[in-house]
Amino acid sequence: MPKRKTIDLLGIGYCGWDTLCLVPCIPIDDKVQISRTLTQGGGPAATATVTAARLGLDGAFLGVVGDDTRSDAILQAFTDEGVCIDHIRRRSRAESAAAFCWIEEPTGKRSIAWTHGTAAQLGAEDVTPELVCSARALHLDGHQTQAAIHAAEIAQKNDIPVFLDAGTIVPGIGDVIALCTVVIASEAFAQTFTGLTDIEAAARHIRTLGPSWTGVTAGPAGSLGFDGQRVVHEGQYPVDVVDTTGAGDVYHGAFTARYVESIKAQQRPDLQACMRFATVVAGLKCRRLGGRTGIPNRTEVERHLQAK
Repeated sequence: MPKRKTIDLLGIGYCGWDTLCLVPCIPIDDKVQISRTLTQGGGPAATATVTAARLGLDGAFLGVVGDDTRSDAILQAFTDEGVCIDHIRRRSRAESAAAFCWIEEPTGKRSIAWTHGTAAQLGAEDVTPELVCSARALHLDGHQTQAAIHAAEIAQKNDIPVFLDAGTIVPGIGDVIALCTVVIASEAFAQTFTGLTDIEAAARHIRTLGPSWTGVTAGPAGSLGFDGQRVVHEGQYPVDVVDTTGAGDVYHGAFTARYVESIKAQQRPDLQACMRFATVVAGLKCRRLGGRTGIPNRTEVERHLQAK
């Protein structure tokens, strides 16, 4: 099995094209005039990989697109960020994934409707040991589940850390969790998956399923992490919020990036340091419209960390 690392982070999962509308309020059975629109690439693992790349890591993505105009835009958005697209499968006569986001202007809160599109999902055969073992870390979002499970099995056998953004409950997600090193869930996922309303109890329960570290992101309440001994809390990083779309995705990408940097420096990753770093990056992202627009570069992050 090849061991030479040519990729810092390999993302596997959902990649799509987002249409965002900034509105005075989110209408229900009503109409509202749009203040501003924006289109850009999106998806949990996809945006996490872009985040890591913007912070200085070498990233690659494995996912599917169709052969429509969305696919061209999705691939170009990755390329513009320096993320390798050589492993993305392009399906003929198929629509790419898409999301439509409404952002409430006064608060930055958002509602999202999304679709996988019609492109056939990845299978285990789409994942090679050579690709997985060329990466220092694997980042999953639960989508492309069969490919994710196979990739995580290869990674686990080769001591490659596996990260999961647990945001959507899909068939087989328990199998993915069991193969992961780090699982950070959204508050809604953690509560629904475990049946526990207390997020610390949920994080502790998820850890019994196999991961070394677990955590929960809770929006304005910040995040919680558990490494088997310590329970760590990080409050939300204060900024003037414009849009929270993608904040969780960015948090995951930054957390994974900080972890991988520790590995590259032959240092033991620290839960508190990873959470603090991720909190600042995700907070800074919320200052601009769009899941990716406001992702900061490394210089800006370091400046805010020093002032924190």
